[in-house]
Amino acid sequence: MMLGFSLSNLDFPELNGKRVMTVECLIRVLGHEGAECLIYYWGGMRVSIPNVDDLHRVRLRERVIHAFNSGATSSQIAERFGISIRTAQRMRNPSTCVENGAKMI
Repeated sequence: MMLGFSLSNLDFPELNGKRVMTVECLIRVLGHEGAECLIYYWGGMRVSIPNVDDLHRVRLRERVIHAFNSGATSSQIAERFGISIRTAQRMRNPSTCVENGAKMI
């Protein structure tokens, strides 16, 4: 995965055995505007950040929806992306599903 920065240059201090991020580090990762938005909305709170698998699921869902919008059938999408037909159909209409964590059921 390509990032616009190098993680090896970032210094994550530890507090009580857990990594913490300083404002300076946030700015290096997100830029001034991104860091300001994050601080404005969630500053001082504990926030759980989605992991890379969650990001991949969102990207897959976007690609599946795009394929449907381009006229592909559920069967074609299932074969193309290596998912079941039912999963393709659920991804097309996520509002009709219940999400259990990051997994649609």
